[in-house]
Amino acid sequence: MGCCADFSFKCMKIALFVFNLIFLLLGLALVGVGIWVMVESNAANAFTLTDTDTMTLYAGAIVLIVGGVITVIVSVLGVVGAWKEHQIILGVFFTCLLVLLCMEIAIGVYYVVQKDQFYDTVGDAIDALSTANYSDFDTATQTLLDTIQKNLQCCGLNSTKNFSPKPASCSCDVDTDDNCCELDALSWWDRPCKRPIILWMQEQSGIIAGVGIGFGLVMVFGMTMSCCLCQKKRKTGNNAV
Repeated sequence: MGCCADFSFKCMKIALFVFNLIFLLLGLALVGVGIWVMVESNAANAFTLTDTDTMTLYAGAIVLIVGGVITVIVSVLGVVGAWKEHQIILGVFFTCLLVLLCMEIAIGVYYVVQKDQFYDTVGDAIDALSTANYSDFDTATQTLLDTIQKNLQCCGLNSTKNFSPKPASCSCDVDTDDNCCELDALSWWDRPCKRPIILWMQEQSGIIAGVGIGFGLVMVFGMTMSCCLCQKKRKTGNNAV
């Protein structure tokens, strides 16, 4: 029985280490994305062209950085707590995960309540962006627009007449492609991109929700492992405080 107990104890420690390694990588990724948004000038170009306050973009980047730093700190607490088998540190780790889980649930509820307003804001931003011609955008933004138009089979933002002349990404094959029509002896996508963009974002929301649920389950797993580890230490009376 003693050998089995020691083996299960070691398994829990290893599981908690692996959990915190994944958590640490996630935190570093969040920090990296946040810093990229802050320093990459092209990331703010669309906001600048739509007369949208770039502070909105930077605020999102700051949230990513802060969230990433918190995630890194929590993962370090978990590693130290598991390594030292320290009940107090493991208790703090459990509390931090519980707070993060509650925050994730709150964000999910907020999105469900505010999603219509969010998509309205996206639509307004697209409308504002449509006042600029294709040639007004920098290379990175043009590449993004080309990708959107090719993949979503659309041309322009809120109108197919937004861009004059039309970029090559607006062209299509009337014989093989849907949503394609002939105009001036050439074939172009016959719908603007505003609605397809919003529909695409709505489709991705299901994937994001799935990722959020998975992340929540991972946090529950970490909380469970920390509780089990604390309970094992309490039973053996070997608390390393």
